[in-house]
Amino acid sequence: MLGEKIKKYRDEKKMTQMEVAEILGVKPATVSKYEAGTLEPNIESLKKLAELFQISVDELLREDGFDVSKINILEVLREQKNMKLKGNLYHNTQITFAYNTNHIEGSKLTEDQTRYIYETNTLLAEKDSITDLDDVLETVNHFKLVDYMLDKTDKNITEEMIKEFHEILKEGTSDSRKKWFVVGNYKKLANEVGGLKTTEPKNVERDMKKLLEWYESLKQVTINEIIEFHAKFEKIHPFQDGNGRVGRIIAFKECLKNNIVPFIILDKEKLFYYRGLNQYQTNKEKGYLIDTCLNAQDQYIKLIEYYLKNY
Repeated sequence: MLGEKIKKYRDEKKMTQMEVAEILGVKPATVSKYEAGTLEPNIESLKKLAELFQISVDELLREDGFDVSKINILEVLREQKNMKLKGNLYHNTQITFAYNTNHIEGSKLTEDQTRYIYETNTLLAEKDSITDLDDVLETVNHFKLVDYMLDKTDKNITEEMIKEFHEILKEGTSDSRKKWFVVGNYKKLANEVGGLKTTEPKNVERDMKKLLEWYESLKQVTINEIIEFHAKFEKIHPFQDGNGRVGRIIAFKECLKNNIVPFIILDKEKLFYYRGLNQYQTNKEKGYLIDTCLNAQDQYIKLIEYYLKNY
């Protein structure tokens, strides 16, 4: 099964066994043995193959018959959104995404409360607890933002679109009533993230234009470029608040646009995620953030398989 996958992905890349062998640092005959199933790659070769094929090691080793590449995820999400289908991929993407992305940023709502808000448009109150209204509003707004993002997925990412994402996310919150906060526009006050200085307000527009020009110049967009865009976006930190959530919705959108399985960073993985961003942004190590995102991608593949294995 592993050998068949290696051959399949190599053929899709239109690469010869010799070209793959050069990347792995082995002989072409070794690659031939991998594909024939008479020899298994070591862990270093598996990592290099996964990076070459733009998938995770787990996906390369997966031995089930489910082929996620045959699923048009964007089409499915749009169809289920329009159908208002309950209890399937779109429904659970909304809940999983809103709960985790908001919880990473400090929301106190539980996953059950998030689900209840989405399914009933009411709040499930917990005894002797006080609910922050902004947490509720930003959860509802995130549901709207996902729908808006799905409608805009085919379009190229622009400054205007990014600002629209921010405005939808923060609409009606206490921040939206602060003149200096400028919801839907770039920050006026300096900020930092993880102890690192971000772009000064006066330079945000310049740096955002450079980021988008770089991204638009790419001949091919893979998950690695999307992760790099995300790291650069978060380093700029263009808004007063909400940068992480806007950045993660952009990454989700761009995965869908480029027919790549998207990823949702889970709250339980936030320390790995923060560490990965820090190391990427300080030019220490890119692999930590990439691995964290690929692991999150694996989790979303499992969600897709559960709901769409008979699709």
